[in-house]
Amino acid sequence: MSNDCFRIGILFSLTGCTAITETGQYQSALLAIQSVNQSGGIHGKPLEPFVEDIASDPLLTYKKAEHLIINKKVQVLIGPYTSACRKAILPLLKKYNILLLYPTLYEGNEQNDWVFYCGALPNQQLQSFVPWIISQLGVSFHLVGSDYIYPRETNYHMRQLLNINGGQVVGESYAPFGCQHFDYILKQIEYTAPDIVFSTLIGDSAVSFYQQYHQYGFQMPLCSPITAETELKAMNAIHGKEIYTSFPYFKTIQNEANQQFVRTYHDRFGSNVISSVMENTYNSVFLLCDALRKMKKFDTSILREMLCQSTFGAPQGFVKFDDNNHHLWQYSRIGHATAEGNFDVIWESPTLIAPTPFRSYSASTLPLRIYTSNPRNTKHLENYTISEEQLTNRQERWKDNLFFLNQLPMFYPYQFFLIGADGILIECIGQQSAFEWHTELKPGTKWSVESKGRNGYGLALINHYTCIVQGIQHDDPSLKKCITAGIPIIEGDECLGVLGVLSKTDHFTNLLNCLSALELFVFSFVKFIKERKNHLLYKNILQEIVNQSNSGFFLIQNENIVFMNDYAESLLIKKPSIKDMIKRNLDYIIDKSMGKPVRRRIENEVFDISYQCWHDYHLIKFTLFNQRRLKNHHKILFQDIIGKDSSFIETLNVAKTAAQTDANVLIIGESGTGKELFANAIHNESLRSDKPFVAVNCGAIAKELIQSEFFGYVGGAFTGANKNGKQGLFEIANGGTLFLDEVGELPLDLQVTLLRVLQENEITRVGDHKRIPIDVRIIAATNKNLLNEIAYKGTFRSDLYYRLSVFQINLVPLRERSIDLPELANYFLNKLNGKNHTEKIFSHKALEAIKAYSWPGNIRELSNVVERSYYLSHFQSEIDIYELEKPKKNDSYLSERSQKGNEDITVIDNAQSEKKLILNYLKEMDSNISKVAKKMGMSRTTLYKKLNVYQIKIKR
Repeated sequence: MSNDCFRIGILFSLTGCTAITETGQYQSALLAIQSVNQSGGIHGKPLEPFVEDIASDPLLTYKKAEHLIINKKVQVLIGPYTSACRKAILPLLKKYNILLLYPTLYEGNEQNDWVFYCGALPNQQLQSFVPWIISQLGVSFHLVGSDYIYPRETNYHMRQLLNINGGQVVGESYAPFGCQHFDYILKQIEYTAPDIVFSTLIGDSAVSFYQQYHQYGFQMPLCSPITAETELKAMNAIHGKEIYTSFPYFKTIQNEANQQFVRTYHDRFGSNVISSVMENTYNSVFLLCDALRKMKKFDTSILREMLCQSTFGAPQGFVKFDDNNHHLWQYSRIGHATAEGNFDVIWESPTLIAPTPFRSYSASTLPLRIYTSNPRNTKHLENYTISEEQLTNRQERWKDNLFFLNQLPMFYPYQFFLIGADGILIECIGQQSAFEWHTELKPGTKWSVESKGRNGYGLALINHYTCIVQGIQHDDPSLKKCITAGIPIIEGDECLGVLGVLSKTDHFTNLLNCLSALELFVFSFVKFIKERKNHLLYKNILQEIVNQSNSGFFLIQNENIVFMNDYAESLLIKKPSIKDMIKRNLDYIIDKSMGKPVRRRIENEVFDISYQCWHDYHLIKFTLFNQRRLKNHHKILFQDIIGKDSSFIETLNVAKTAAQTDANVLIIGESGTGKELFANAIHNESLRSDKPFVAVNCGAIAKELIQSEFFGYVGGAFTGANKNGKQGLFEIANGGTLFLDEVGELPLDLQVTLLRVLQENEITRVGDHKRIPIDVRIIAATNKNLLNEIAYKGTFRSDLYYRLSVFQINLVPLRERSIDLPELANYFLNKLNGKNHTEKIFSHKALEAIKAYSWPGNIRELSNVVERSYYLSHFQSEIDIYELEKPKKNDSYLSERSQKGNEDITVIDNAQSEKKLILNYLKEMDSNISKVAKKMGMSRTTLYKKLNVYQIKIKR
């Protein structure tokens, strides 16, 4: 055992719809642990409880139980209350080799090596309770329950016992777990007018139902195997006057052990409300301690053996575990609710009742017919066999359900047959050699009463309940040494067929003892058939719906694809990598989607991927992102960019690679080389293409306003600020791309702020302290050599440079792309032709002149020259070199020293050409700086600098 203490995990709902019941169980566990510790603990070591609130949630129960086992190192678990929560943690018990003491009444039909069941079973509550109700209160029952495992299984027992004892079910209703409104069910009860309403509602639902039942004015008594003192307390005693229940324990039991239990509970918790499940929980701690005291060191296997021998003088009386099935021998009592919120014991069993976890009743009360009368004349019997084709059709209809029945021969020493509703034997279940001792029972033969006379199979088809015929009571001579038992397979009001059982006559008693379990198996088989029908129906409906979609749907469970529509199937064939992508990236998709699609590139296509989850099912939706639609919105793509020059193509390929990533990009190039064009193309071919593209010229914003323009401001942040505040460029571009043109013009203090934003992906508005998360990709552009700015002038931060230049794209100036000049010139000319409905062309000499010129203004200058020459050519269909050199003879755009053949183009030539260009624009636009800057594609600040460099004075 542990060196310092024995660690016990306590799992109960202290919140949730069953908290009114489970809080008492939790308190009873603590009371028992306190009592043990005050008496010296176990071998001088105390019990230490570790408590987790499971909030009536099976999934949470699983997580909390695993937390207790792994992190708290508990050695045994006590709890929970509902069957759903118990079943949720069964896999953990085996996985971690830890025992559970389950202290709650339940539906039975379970036996697990890692569980000891301390609550009452149906046979310990109902087998005496039902006959008493019928004899004292009435014979017609309306069954009402919460819609989950325990109520439905309990009501199965009720139907069997009512059938045996002469009662009847006139109505059966179920409410969702935690339901609070029962108008519909109360109207059903009013319609069926039963003698008794039998309730298996739990927790808050029971309290609400009883209160509304009382308000309707019903006088019929309420009976329940689950309503206890805790529920009476919650609903007020007035609603409990005509309530009867059955439990092993009531608080009003008169014995010394119970009186001490009630007294110590009141002293500790200040309450007199004690229920049977609270006593079960109290008992479970003392039964555990009885086992621990017999152990020298802790070991789960030894503890299991010792618990099988555990006994305790409980408040209800002496109790003990059954060493065969891990369930508790307990008393049975019937109680009648009092005005004080207690139950008076009006009947009790004289001795302990043995636990019977699986449905089983004595031979005298079995819900079946055993036929013993004399057989009829055999001359009327017939040997009817259907054709091979007819048999195959029947087998085809059942084939998907047969695997369920194929398990039977592993557990029972009998031969089994599936017989259809018309009496045709469809399948022999088990190995063929098992049927050799009776050769008449073959697939295709008919075993109805009309064909074969009296036999268990045919009689079950007629009567719709289990029937047995023994040996000589058969009409068919081939069955005289056999026992035939038929268990009807009934779904709703329809008998689908019969599970036939064949045994030798000397096995009659054994067969009787197994029939209850076989009936349970058939009951589960019918549920399986119904669930499978529903599954196929829902699957077909879903398939029909999703096949009308242009998206691919994958339903994932435990990393396996359990459903996909036709589009998804074809997608998987074309792109097998999708399957691996889903497995590798499921957590990423779940984390990032947050209700919005995640965009991912798969091979050569882009998909929007959205996600939804139900329990452990994940629905992944793939929608092809159609980038071709962008053309309709006149968005620039790489295919729209003209150029064949090898250096240019290399640059273009770098840009295409950058577009497929989310990394920042720095574009460097002279004025007019198409930096913004490249930025647009990168954005439009990226995963952000349908999100904003926001362009800003960093040199065009006044220094004092640049912070508020970039990051926004709150109302009243500064004089003249909008009272409602304003979004900044980063917020406007959120999810998309922010293009920072002339980034080299940014002031140093803003560079610091920008660097922090890029690192933290958060901005703060001017005048505010609240951080706003942003998701923006930065594409920056400059015509400066930023490394020189860093090294020699100190006007640009090196850390920001490296943050921006993950991809650096150096645009080739037009003078180095002479091969592209004719195509570019014709592109601009054709745009003008289309606009003006003309068909002008360049003369050969004009194209040669265009190729020979150095184009210091790059593409922007070329576009302007083409446009100017187009209009100067007036109505001529051909543009000659003369139009290119107008308007002044001595002021040619295409200087003679730039003619082809003179390749020694100096920086001075470029400067002189740029100076002439500025002078021309100043004259043309009447010295309007804004218009000239716009025409030349630069900021006012840049233009002023150039005016200073070229010593150009502006006339005002």
